Amino acid sequence: MMQRRQILRTLVLAGIGSVLPRPLRAFGVGKGALQFLVVGDWGTGGALQRKVAAAMAAVAAKTPPDAILSVGDNIYTNGVDSVDDPQWQSKFERIYDAPALAVPWWAILGNHDYRGSVKAQIDYHRKNPRWNMPSTYWRTTFRTDDGVTSVDVLGLDTQQLLTKSAGWQQQVAWVEQTLGTSTARWRFVLGHHPMRSYGHYGDTAVLVREVQPILNRHAADMYFSGHDHDLQVIRHPDDTFLSAVSGAGGGVRKTEQGTHSLFAAAHGGFMSVRVDAQQLDLHVHNADGAIVHHVRRQPRS
Repeated sequence: MMQRRQILRTLVLAGIGSVLPRPLRAFGVGKGALQFLVVGDWGTGGALQRKVAAAMAAVAAKTPPDAILSVGDNIYTNGVDSVDDPQWQSKFERIYDAPALAVPWWAILGNHDYRGSVKAQIDYHRKNPRWNMPSTYWRTTFRTDDGVTSVDVLGLDTQQLLTKSAGWQQQVAWVEQTLGTSTARWRFVLGHHPMRSYGHYGDTAVLVREVQPILNRHAADMYFSGHDHDLQVIRHPDDTFLSAVSGAGGGVRKTEQGTHSLFAAAHGGFMSVRVDAQQLDLHVHNADGAIVHHVRRQPRS
């Protein structure tokens, strides 16, 4: 029987911590494990997005996720104008409408989202509580009901870091402070722009310079991104964490197998990640939902 549990949301908005005791009903793979889907660059409204969404629903029906993590470029091509923009219906609500996907979405901003109203993406939670973007960067914590397995998820605003717009140094300090005080068993960081990539855009220099040392220092486990429209898993020798590019939710772009690649493919798809107290299992799924790569890692000491 599926185990029901509560998820504690701990949000840190622009460096200010608060606990929101708003329990969510969630059905997962067992009370000692947490399950997530990760997808990016999805909001095209096109045939590939619909195909990937159907595959996500099929996987979620078999192994119910606790949340879906969206790594940006949520609505193409120019974001949304308001919470009433019809694109919310045509590119989100009507595509991810399968019952198995009726779980919380935790989203960050991509460069295309910045072409529209950032405030509208933050405020859309008021219209649909399934959508969560409490600020341009945020933290949330997931815990199993037995309290043994926990995941801190940090959502970054990499567009701010890339352009070094007002407040970017404050965000870097927030990452340092938030990871430095984390007591979670696992630590995931989401950023739209890839830390490491052998795709069209390659590594993002400002992230390697400003964020990578912090992730190493505080033993982050995963850095999930999109931006490159492909699927990649990279184990770079300079990093204590794995880099996973899941940017093929709505479009595809050529990629390559690089020196430190564990996997690379230029086709539509998404990722799933399962964690318990003993291990993390990352699966890469193609647009049909089939598993095309799997990597396992142990928690830090």
